Amino acid sequence: MSLSTARYSTARFAVKEAHEATWARRIALFFVQLMVLTVLLHRFASLGTPAAMNLLAVSIVGLLIAITVALFSLVRIWFGGQTGAAQAFAAIFIAMLGLAVPLYYLSKVATLPQLSDIETSPEEPLEFKALVSQRPADANPIKDPDETAIDKQEQAYPDIEPMVLERSAPEVFSLVHEAVDHLGWNIVVSEAPGESGIGRIEATNRTLIMGFTDDVVIQIKGDDAHAQIDVRSVSRYGRHDLGRNASRIRKLFAEVSAALDKPGCPSAETNSRLMRCSRWASTERAAASFSSASSAPYNLSTIRGMVFTPSSRQARMVCSRHLRCMI
Repeated sequence: MSLSTARYSTARFAVKEAHEATWARRIALFFVQLMVLTVLLHRFASLGTPAAMNLLAVSIVGLLIAITVALFSLVRIWFGGQTGAAQAFAAIFIAMLGLAVPLYYLSKVATLPQLSDIETSPEEPLEFKALVSQRPADANPIKDPDETAIDKQEQAYPDIEPMVLERSAPEVFSLVHEAVDHLGWNIVVSEAPGESGIGRIEATNRTLIMGFTDDVVIQIKGDDAHAQIDVRSVSRYGRHDLGRNASRIRKLFAEVSAALDKPGCPSAETNSRLMRCSRWASTERAAASFSSASSAPYNLSTIRGMVFTPSSRQARMVCSRHLRCMI
């Protein structure tokens, strides 16, 4: 080698790449894809809930492993002068994207009590009828809450209590039924209040992201002037509902309140007048029918109770005709 050639020659050093960073990125991509596929298969296909929960747990563990490997590779890169930092940071970024939603719900696990059954009257829990047979065999058993569960609910959700309205039971039942339809719940049982003044609705509701199915039973109990709404929401799987059941009850009551605030909904005073007028009109017409059938003069005091329920329009017409009620 001549002297002039040696003067311009440069030394070359072999720079190693941290292969751990590449593997960390691959691991993060794999488990993020597994998590997304699990959600899609459970939400829109026939993947069972227990299998989906296990796959989600595996995905979370895999993403944590990817972050650990990426951090280890960064340490090697820092002290060994190797390449691959971009791969390591990409692995951490991808893993954190996959863990964003689980970390959000993890905060609820830390701040909310471990409950999967929330109801407005835990001392007198509502019972499921039709939905009991539709719950899977491996679902959470439905049982009455004990004193510990009741105390936990009262401390965590003090606003979850029965909703009392100055409306008739049939009217409140219609409002609740409309609210359940508006929320998109799947109604399984719908029993309007009868002579007992008690109506009930059983429905199922699926969560937005995962599509977990929860069961809801609603009871409307009252008379012609007042009605009380009781709700019980139960998760089928998991020891912790992450606050879903309480949120579901709040949404239902919010829908009912919004329906009451609509311009077309009569006020409590107007509704009370309508019910009094309807009862009077029913008695008048029943008495007249009884009188014509028996060829005897009708007496309202003797025929009271032998009534039917006309529509509001019929009641207004009869009241207006006899000038007994001003609406």
